[in-house]
Amino acid sequence: MSNFAETLTEVKTDILHASISLDNETKERNQKEDAARMLKARRAIEQHLEQKRLNHDISNGWDD
Repeated sequence: MSNFAETLTEVKTDILHASISLDNETKERNQKEDAARMLKARRAIEQHLEQKRLNHDISNGWDD
């Protein structure tokens, strides 16, 4: 019976470690996806502001 209990404990430990590892991988993937979305949003905002400045400059009669 002791051998069975040890085996069961090892299996539980392995499952726990696998679960923690999976959670960590999921969190890391989510962080990477969030960073990519933030970068995309930042670039879109910068592009919008640049277009707005360009339109303003053109309406004022000069262009780079």
